Amino acid sequence: MRLAIKLILAGILVASCDGKDNDTTTPPIEKELGSFNLIYPDNNLICTEGEDNGTDGVNIEFQWSASSNATSYDLEITNQENNSTDSRTVNATSLEVGLPKGTQFSWKVTAILGNKSLASDTWNFYSEGTSIENFAPFPAEITVSENNDGTVTVSWIGEDLDNDIVNYDVYIGVFGNLELILENTTNLNTNYSIIAGEQYHVQVISKDSNDNTSTSQTYFTF
Repeated sequence: MRLAIKLILAGILVASCDGKDNDTTTPPIEKELGSFNLIYPDNNLICTEGEDNGTDGVNIEFQWSASSNATSYDLEITNQENNSTDSRTVNATSLEVGLPKGTQFSWKVTAILGNKSLASDTWNFYSEGTSIENFAPFPAEITVSENNDGTVTVSWIGEDLDNDIVNYDVYIGVFGNLELILENTTNLNTNYSIIAGEQYHVQVISKDSNDNTSTSQTYFTF
């Protein structure tokens, strides 16, 4: 009888030890930032819903949708006329900012989660109250796609509130060494030979019928 009791106790101790050895903790699920979109001011339009804050100023409420798991957002507004940038960090999905009237701006938002970030597209707009009779083009949107034959296709498209863009100057080259590839062109794309691993720089100048211009650029490596 005593031998049976001892065997039972020994079995319980072994089972208890085995339970500790096999105990596993489920690792925490790593959170990711969800996609989101810009809402207002609208892209490539005049912002007409601001509130006057003086003779030359207007308050505009910037709005964007929420990115899941984001703890904050960086709002970046660039004055296209003097190339100055105003950056704000907020916890909400909107922010009212005072801006000068009759000025072209671009803006984007970056969602933040710890050391992770996710940037939106960049949108352009004119602030309301403008007395400008003709508008400079918005910076052209540039895309680059690989052709798998040692070349890439570089494409661009410009927008202008007056709809009077006449042509483009296109510069491409290894970083720091731009070359004029197309001058006064009405084309919207070109093929360009590349070397794998090199960083390339593309710059597009949009020109309208009133001699207004805007410049956009991008970088790529394949």
